[in-house]
Amino acid sequence: MLQLSKALTKELGKGFSRSNVYNMRQFYLSYPIFQSVTGKLSWTHYCELLSISDKDKRSFYEKEAVNAGWSVREMKRQIESSLFERLLLSRGDANKVQVLALAEKGVDYAKPEDIIKDP
Repeated sequence: MLQLSKALTKELGKGFSRSNVYNMRQFYLSYPIFQSVTGKLSWTHYCELLSISDKDKRSFYEKEAVNAGWSVREMKRQIESSLFERLLLSRGDANKVQVLALAEKGVDYAKPEDIIKDP
């Protein structure tokens, strides 16, 4: 990685540190179909998501970050607070199916009440 980092930096300029080249490789391995990547998240979001090895968990945080408009800091806070695991544990197996569906396809707004919360 270090040799590649030096060669790319020499040829193309900044942005090819050893850790960044490693993240680029991980990104390619995690998202082989580039069309599956949303343009609504930054590279920093994806670098943070790459630290998650579980595909369902990574997909959940990715979709929630897009839907809720999380900053990188907020997404990191949610990951560190184990939001995904807490949601899986709450309300038994029925909720587990819902959380995994969220990880798969994101939030589905079927009616206005799904968006507007009644205090």
